Amino acid sequence: MELRRFLVILTIALIIILATVAWFLPPNEDFRVDNPFWNGTKSTSSSLPTAPLESLSDLPSVPQGTTLILIPYLDFTQAELDELHQFVSQGGTLVLADDYGFGNQVLEYLGVKARFSGQVLVDPMFYHRKKLFPRIFHLTPSPITSNVESLILNHATCLTDVERSDVLALSSSASFLDLSGDSWHNEGEPTGPLPVISHHNLGSGQIILISDPSVFINSMQDIEDNQTFLQNIAATATGELLIGQSHLPQSNLHHTKTLLASIRNLLITPLGKVGLVVLALTATLIPIWRKKEER
Repeated sequence: MELRRFLVILTIALIIILATVAWFLPPNEDFRVDNPFWNGTKSTSSSLPTAPLESLSDLPSVPQGTTLILIPYLDFTQAELDELHQFVSQGGTLVLADDYGFGNQVLEYLGVKARFSGQVLVDPMFYHRKKLFPRIFHLTPSPITSNVESLILNHATCLTDVERSDVLALSSSASFLDLSGDSWHNEGEPTGPLPVISHHNLGSGQIILISDPSVFINSMQDIEDNQTFLQNIAATATGELLIGQSHLPQSNLHHTKTLLASIRNLLITPLGKVGLVVLALTATLIPIWRKKEER
């Protein structure tokens, strides 16, 4: 009996310790605004007046002046697509940064002809450190590219079916799409210059397409003019600058933190506090009842 009680207490203690560690452990998921590591966007969100957006249903009903940065690694429901369409058409700015996710699902629904290629962009001549980090210096003058001489992308793709008048940035003439995946240019593979950033109007709003969301991560902030580019994006927001979190990759740590947050929110309610008191009293009285039964 004593051994069983010890094991129960030990199990509870371990659960509490693991939950505490999980709660305070920094998140490590790509592009999360609270991720301080190389692949997060905490530096971006800290240096700019941003706010995380956990659900597209929380988009403002009056979107004029609001800019939403959306990185679509998870697919969208019909309701979410409707919310995005309403947001842009009524005056919001959507910055859609994608390479291998569900950006094309959004573009098709919004009726935008342009698409994300989904193939890797390689530049063997103009790059930073390696040819999968292409240097982008063919920039069209615009508020988004103001004071930007060059950008560095990271395992990017390119845009297709973009009107020349909508292009804001092109890769170099030495670049190509690596259809074969061998990092070498082969016959039939499209060559540069290829569109990597574009601008499109929709209703009263606008859409900015970026073929690489990595320009937002912490480790890319101090390279070339990436930070100036982000500051220009922030300047499009005369109201809120939102960074969408609902369509980012979710790790087990993220799910654990979400569960713990739900439990905490439940416990701080009046009903939760009563339940906690009842549980504590029960745990205290059970040993007393057992001793009485053993007599």
